[in-house]
Amino acid sequence: MPTIMAWSFAAPPSLSQLQLTFKKYYMKSIYNERLAKFGEHISQFTKDNPHYEMGLTNQVELVALEERVRIHYKVLYHEWIFEELPVCFDEWYYDEQTGNPLYEGCDPKEGTVAAVIDFFNLSLDEFGHLFDIEGFQLCNRFGGAPLTINSHGIDVAQNISELLKRRKE
Repeated sequence: MPTIMAWSFAAPPSLSQLQLTFKKYYMKSIYNERLAKFGEHISQFTKDNPHYEMGLTNQVELVALEERVRIHYKVLYHEWIFEELPVCFDEWYYDEQTGNPLYEGCDPKEGTVAAVIDFFNLSLDEFGHLFDIEGFQLCNRFGGAPLTINSHGIDVAQNISELLKRRKE
């Protein structure tokens, strides 16, 4: 009596599944390219060549939701760093009413920090890691080094570079 072997093959992915996969990869690639471009741009600001607004800071309160518990934390950042976005990217501009840097299509009511998080597709932890100047960095997770009030663009750029390496792993 012959033995009948049954083979089961998974159904090939549908066109919409493939398009979604490609879109996710493409979007991830765009976000990483944007971060890389911004890191390269701000790396010109060093101890020997500081930004002319070095020392001006701002603070934002971020709220993370973890298992239905709100976690509030404040991020102190160099104001000038986001003012470089319209210099680096054509889609960024200064809002006429507030003077804040925003990008085309974002909600002006949300402000610059929300626009930055959205434009670079950053988690709240990644945002804090890249831009907080009170040492909020999660170096074990994202690489890089702690930032301080005396950190320059080159220091932020190095943390961006390390984060991008981790994202590609």
